[in-house]
Amino acid sequence: MLIVIEGVVTPDKQKFRPSDWAEMLLEGVGLAHFGPHHTIRYAHGVEPATADGHSSIIMDEALEQTHPEAFSEILRFAHENHLHAFMKEGIISHATEPSWSAPRR
Repeated sequence: MLIVIEGVVTPDKQKFRPSDWAEMLLEGVGLAHFGPHHTIRYAHGVEPATADGHSSIIMDEALEQTHPEAFSEILRFAHENHLHAFMKEGIISHATEPSWSAPRR
């Protein structure tokens, strides 16, 4: 299962700011680093994404076992900032396009 955290904080779906919060959070908890040619690489089981036009984080629930402190910090951040979080079946492929889509509301 995947945990999706969307940067939506109000019932009228206002975007959480700053717009690059997902990338900054993943880097801050140690799940991102720069690879060859100055490209950013994310740890297996997590990636930033865009869902319905909102910056988001997708993470595999297995991340709780492989990176427990980072997993807890991401969930704490989401809770404290009232971000929309939900579970969804799927996998993270780290391909050019994400292997999931946000649910229709």
